[in-house]
Amino acid sequence: MKTTAKAAKRRAPPESAQLSVRVTDHIEKLISEGRVQPGERLNELALAERLGVSRAPVREALRSLEGRGWLTQIANRGMFVRELSVKEMLDIFDMRALLVGYAAERASELLNSERRKALAKLLDEMDKAAKSDDGTRYYRLNTEYHDAILAFSNNQRAVEVYAELAKDLHRFQRRYFDFAPNMVKSNAEHRAVFDAIVRGDAAEARRLSEQHVQQGKLRVLQTLQSN
Repeated sequence: MKTTAKAAKRRAPPESAQLSVRVTDHIEKLISEGRVQPGERLNELALAERLGVSRAPVREALRSLEGRGWLTQIANRGMFVRELSVKEMLDIFDMRALLVGYAAERASELLNSERRKALAKLLDEMDKAAKSDDGTRYYRLNTEYHDAILAFSNNQRAVEVYAELAKDLHRFQRRYFDFAPNMVKSNAEHRAVFDAIVRGDAAEARRLSEQHVQQGKLRVLQTLQSN
């Protein structure tokens, strides 16, 4: 037992690495939730003071996010939140459509009563959020619904790839859910997918899921064009 404990301790990442991961997650959340806007400069010292850490893990976190395309460094000015181009956004939507379609197809083949109830509950909660014009709550539930579909595919790699794509889109996607008509349309599409999954119609579940994501892309484009 002691040997195993010692081995586990040796395998554990150093505290500095764990701290850097926590700081990265925090900055990532600030960006994805829109509390730090595209084009905004990230102040290394201010972040360190806010998080109660030294500047080293903040610097490491910023470099990590730059490597993943979330930030861009401008010489003599600092690190800024990178805004996705419209082309990048469209490409990510297309990739998400393929993943969600695959996941819905698999979910229809692997459905059980517990999973059916979980999806039905999310749909009902989204209906309530739409009726109360609560875009923030709807967006959170919408994210949970798609995450559930991916989880029910029983493919962890698909879950991980989808999660990374979804994070990239949050800065674009968050805005259009604040309008009640779009929430109603979106959840009607969710219900159509759910009905196909419950029927065990895997091909239709895939088709409707891909169509739903493409409709979401159109809604975002319409919002961007109207601004």
